[in-house]
Amino acid sequence: MAYMIKKSTYKKFCFQIFSLVFFAIVAASCSNTVYHYSGGELTRGTFYFLRDVYYQDQFEDEETPQARNKAILEDLADLDGIGSLATKKGLKKDPSYADYMFRQKQARYGKAAIVHWQKKYKEKFNWEMLFAAEGLKYDQKQFAQAFGDLVNRGKEVDALEVAEYEGKKIIFSDLKMLMPPLDYDQVRHLRGQGILSAMKDALKAYLEKKIYDKMVKQYFADEKQLLRYDHDRVGVLYLKVLYGKAGKGIYPASMEKIPLQPKEVYDHFFKMQNTLADVLWVKAAYTVVAEDSYADEILEKLKRGEDFEKLAARYAIAPKFAQTARPHRIKGYNPKRGVDEREARNYYDRLILDMASRDIKEPEPYLGRDGIVIVRFYDIKRALEKVKLTDVAWKVENDLRTQMLNAVYEPDIKDARAKLKIVFNDRLVKKLN
Repeated sequence: MAYMIKKSTYKKFCFQIFSLVFFAIVAASCSNTVYHYSGGELTRGTFYFLRDVYYQDQFEDEETPQARNKAILEDLADLDGIGSLATKKGLKKDPSYADYMFRQKQARYGKAAIVHWQKKYKEKFNWEMLFAAEGLKYDQKQFAQAFGDLVNRGKEVDALEVAEYEGKKIIFSDLKMLMPPLDYDQVRHLRGQGILSAMKDALKAYLEKKIYDKMVKQYFADEKQLLRYDHDRVGVLYLKVLYGKAGKGIYPASMEKIPLQPKEVYDHFFKMQNTLADVLWVKAAYTVVAEDSYADEILEKLKRGEDFEKLAARYAIAPKFAQTARPHRIKGYNPKRGVDEREARNYYDRLILDMASRDIKEPEPYLGRDGIVIVRFYDIKRALEKVKLTDVAWKVENDLRTQMLNAVYEPDIKDARAKLKIVFNDRLVKKLN
């Protein structure tokens, strides 16, 4: 009897295991998740929305739609890695984060709406016909009169009816969600043409948001996932500034301050000082040839020890460029004379001085004004004694930090993606159209 109970229990256990495995397989095959990781997921609807809105002209060279989808997925996974790294680097605590997230969200509404309208109106699409075509009723003259009347009587404008969309009244305060708080306060105090222009932009933004909401439902996209990608895109800007790959113009952050030892600064200063010092004079020669192949031929013969002047006499594009192959001295710029002196200089003198100032000892053939320019340096005199570390410390430190940060940027990005341990649903990925 005990044996029979154990056998039935075993069968029941096996059936339960089989059921769990079967339903797990069915669930996996029916899963709507394209990929997932510990911090989030990407569902099919969100993928289609992102693909159609953000990747219209990208990865078009891929041989198949499946290959293009895979390339987009890899790019989105990379974005998630960047967003993760930016979070660790303090992006969410940055004072400008909320403002940049607001901008990114508004840009998403606008991009989605434009995609919708381009499909709907094709080449006929333009902003002038948009309000009427989408059924947004707005009487500019009536609004201006009502707005001015309230302002003149010292009344608040928040409850003022501005327009109507799909049978619903649009109240002035409804536009607050589409503007940064400070902008909304400023708009309420505009007058004349200023308020009319601002209202047109605000109503366009309102219409974009309404169209966006409809698109999200049509695609079955997930708003939380879309917000995550907004964060990722802001993270791209933030990290580029942080790693010294862009200026503050794209994000008001500062380059990461890597602690530097005095020895590191001094060593880098001595490596850089040739590019920091003024060129007093340079002894050089040059010629100009018509084809890249001629330039390659001359360089090869120079390596074998042939004479530059004789080679120039044979290959130069014009007789005058055979004469310039004779070494001659070019005086450096006078810092006190500024831009005027630089512009007054001979084109080729300026080109050679620029190469010398950047410490290019063996310049590659350069495509210049008259053809391919070949420059040879014989001697350069610099005002080394005039360059002091104390005068250029900020530049030396900035250059050193930039080099150090550039060296770790790509590895950091790759590590951030790898640490997410993203798992793709290969079965679903293959079915994406």
